[in-house]
Amino acid sequence: MKKIYIYIFMFLVSATATVLLSRSWRVQQIPNGSKFSCSNCHVDPNGGGTRNAFGQDVEQRVTPGSTNNFWSAALANIDSDGDGFTNGAELQDPNGTWTSGAIGDFNLVTNPGNPSSKPNPVSVTAESLPLQYKLYNNYPNPFNPSTTISFEIPQAEFVTLKVFNINGELVRTISQENLPPGRFEKVWDGKNDSGVDAASGIYIYRLSAGKFDKSARMILMK
Repeated sequence: MKKIYIYIFMFLVSATATVLLSRSWRVQQIPNGSKFSCSNCHVDPNGGGTRNAFGQDVEQRVTPGSTNNFWSAALANIDSDGDGFTNGAELQDPNGTWTSGAIGDFNLVTNPGNPSSKPNPVSVTAESLPLQYKLYNNYPNPFNPSTTISFEIPQAEFVTLKVFNINGELVRTISQENLPPGRFEKVWDGKNDSGVDAASGIYIYRLSAGKFDKSARMILMK
């Protein structure tokens, strides 16, 4: 009987150590992961149990029983919690190039697994406000399943960002809102306005803000 108790005790200690180690290294492998700790990936801020949307995307990239590095450009460019900002934008590593131990802007980090926690464009300082309108090339391109479109506006405007197919037919309205001056990132998840996956092909994204109107091409490749 004494041996049985010893085995049970050893098992519980081992399991607890494994869980704590797992939480520890996962937090350390997320850019600025210590700010939100376990709540980056779990519904319960103490960790364990149900994973949030970001946690589910992380889990798909983790080899069971290993501590492989799962952070990448692919994970950075997904908007896991659907708040309009990519995981990379929320964790201050938009291109997914961060490595463990690298320094990031801790004060601007938001939770990629919580749609209520997102960057605040209004917090941009006056000194860093853009001086002109600019529409950037989407990244990645080609892409599958999602891509990020960045743009800058020097003053408050009513902004529309839409995606059209090669025939000029509207596929998706990504943004249609009043925005303050600043730089913004919007994600197209590769779906049309009805929530149906768009087919592979060339698409046009068009930004309209005041008198500024510009378009660019992108390729959805499945």
